[in-house]
Amino acid sequence: MKDGAIQGQTNEPFPGKAGKPVKRPHIAASIFWTHAKRIGFLRTLFGGFLQYLSVFEFVMLHLTVIVVLYRAMLAPLFDLKRFKVRDYMLFDRGKVNRMRAFDKLNCQFCAYANGTAMMWNDELDELARADFRKGDSLAKIVVALYALCLAVFLFFSFILSKMLFVVIAFFLGMHIVKLGDIRRELKAANYAGAHSPVMRWLVRGAKIYAHSLAGNLEQIESSWCPLKHVETATSVTSAHHANFYDQDRLDEVIEVLARDGTVSTRKPKY
Repeated sequence: MKDGAIQGQTNEPFPGKAGKPVKRPHIAASIFWTHAKRIGFLRTLFGGFLQYLSVFEFVMLHLTVIVVLYRAMLAPLFDLKRFKVRDYMLFDRGKVNRMRAFDKLNCQFCAYANGTAMMWNDELDELARADFRKGDSLAKIVVALYALCLAVFLFFSFILSKMLFVVIAFFLGMHIVKLGDIRRELKAANYAGAHSPVMRWLVRGAKIYAHSLAGNLEQIESSWCPLKHVETATSVTSAHHANFYDQDRLDEVIEVLARDGTVSTRKPKY
């Protein structure tokens, strides 16, 4: 074991009284206490707990803009690319050794959230390239209905998502993604430029939300579950997974989090 590794974070059982093996600690608990020693118990408790509230955001995101609005409404009419859920939501980190039920739940939630965000970003890129000018009257009505539903979704979800992460970032010292920078990048790239002004504004607004959401998840995942997936030929993983550790290097993960608070290049403010 390397110097500084936390006791109990080994791949083999460690002896208890009379040489009997004792239960290994939860991985989630080990990471929690690593952060608590760095920034304090209350900051870690409130910041960590608030992350679970975002489950409602991702469920709504998945069921509305991904399943209903994109897959059911637009994709059939405009022959848009259909993205496979199994390529994005990789529920394989629950097989890591030493994981218990709560650890698996955390990793599976992280996989669901990250996969949902990546899938929506890719669907928006497909929408930005689509030609909504073709099609009959029914297609145009569907596009108008999509625009209305997307506007309502963005209004409520974007505000709630932003407020939630601001509070999480306050407790955990994370960085707030600058929306203005994303907006300027999209404008410079003429993102969704072929669409009507209203649709272009909506698609860009959705992309700002989706891009900032991915940026928030990068910080959370890099601080709380920085383990690589077992990738397949069709798997879609985030670029920040390049900073993650193989599943048999949990001891090193704990050491890095204890020292830096994250494996991300964006270090926490405190």
